[in-house]
Amino acid sequence: MSPEENIPLQEAVSRGLIPCSACGGQGADVRKIGDKNHFLCGRCLGRGRAWTAALTALAILIVGLGGFLLLRARAPSGGPDAPPDSKAPPEHVTQEIVALLDTKQYGHARARIQELMGPFPKRPDLNLLLGKCLMGLKAWDAAVAPLRLAFDAGPPTDDQAALFLGLALKSLGRSAEALKYLELPTTFNKEMPLARAEAYLDLERYDDALKLLPDTAETLWARHRAILYLGKGDDARKLVDGGDPFLLAGQLREEGDFAAAAKILEAHPGPRARKAELILAIESGDLAKVDVVAAELASDDAPYFRAIAHLLGGRREKAQTAAWEFLAKCDKEYGPLRLERMMMSHLVGELKTADLEAEIKLLSRFHANDLLWYLALATGDRAWAEKAAASTPGHNYPYHSIQRLLKK
Repeated sequence: MSPEENIPLQEAVSRGLIPCSACGGQGADVRKIGDKNHFLCGRCLGRGRAWTAALTALAILIVGLGGFLLLRARAPSGGPDAPPDSKAPPEHVTQEIVALLDTKQYGHARARIQELMGPFPKRPDLNLLLGKCLMGLKAWDAAVAPLRLAFDAGPPTDDQAALFLGLALKSLGRSAEALKYLELPTTFNKEMPLARAEAYLDLERYDDALKLLPDTAETLWARHRAILYLGKGDDARKLVDGGDPFLLAGQLREEGDFAAAAKILEAHPGPRARKAELILAIESGDLAKVDVVAAELASDDAPYFRAIAHLLGGRREKAQTAAWEFLAKCDKEYGPLRLERMMMSHLVGELKTADLEAEIKLLSRFHANDLLWYLALATGDRAWAEKAAASTPGHNYPYHSIQRLLKK
């Protein structure tokens, strides 16, 4: 239609002369969209409706997806809306953590593992890695819970978890419980028998231990201990004479030959000798020597021994001062000093006697007698000394000190 023509709108529409405002084609009609009129052909009108429907559906989808994600984010860990918990971390993550463990970078490994465990605290594979890491840090007590979780989860983590859980419990002195895991059939043919042998030693099953101990330098201490506590003192002496002088000195000390033990230690000076001299002084009752050596000792447990020296000398306030020093310096997770930490915590009032009694029930006699002897020193109660004597295998330290308490 030319601009000169003056045709009514309805006639122009009926004749198909109105151009579409969208595509420019003829045949447009008047279409009301919103509050305005538009000239649109049928094809463009249909296309517009299709886009409107698509956009409406997309908006509904977006809103629905947003609601789902919000609900999933609020769902509790492990709930039905939680993301699946894979049985193994990505391979590169595993390799990274194993590399850290292999290079003894336990602090870095622990932080990395705990970061990964954040959303999935019960993932067995990560709990196994955390347990192994804590064992490397000698945080034996802290290692028990994640290793137990990894064991209870079953394959494929239960095999390794059994070994490390058994080692953790044995290291804590809980060898009866440790054997539940160390006696299980596993693929760890080398590690399990040796760990099991040490648990047998702790439980005074010396013949069973000897069956599992090869004749090597690494097992000398364990073999000597088993033979000595079987009552074969001469055989035990022959085993270590000319080999490890400190094992021989320890045997002589237990047998009450304090002078002979002292001569051996004097001939082999050094940090190990100083600790052995302190133990010898405690067992022989040489309180002056106990004070001197305890004051000179430079090991992590030096304040503990100073506290023991003060208790032996009847100086309770000084003992408490040394206990506070020990607790300030001692890593609360460090397993090798766990019992010493419990004793010193009791001495300053942070633990009750009932706490120590509860621990004693879990321990083998080789470990329990240390706590019982300490309670005898700290309380002056003869009953604790009697219990300590009953809990001491052979003449194991502190046998002679306990006997002197009973003679008072």
